[in-house]
Amino acid sequence: MGDVFQLLIIVACVAFPFVAMPLMWRRMKRVRNQSYEGSEPVAHQEPWQEPIRSADGVSLSRANSPNDDLIALGAKATRSRWPLDNQ
Repeated sequence: MGDVFQLLIIVACVAFPFVAMPLMWRRMKRVRNQSYEGSEPVAHQEPWQEPIRSADGVSLSRANSPNDDLIALGAKATRSRWPLDNQ
């Protein structure tokens, strides 16, 4: 009887992660999607360029030009269901 009980405990300990992880993964995806749906879209900054003059007469410029295609691709990746599609 003791051996059967020990075997059941071992089987339960081995099987628990395989049962619990898909359930927790589904819940995490559901909660994350609800939070994304409830959030406001991120406003992207307009491209700008700032000239910088140095003391020796060399002019430099500092620029910010966000790539909206890459930003959209990143937003799409954060909302994807890869690697598991359990919903």
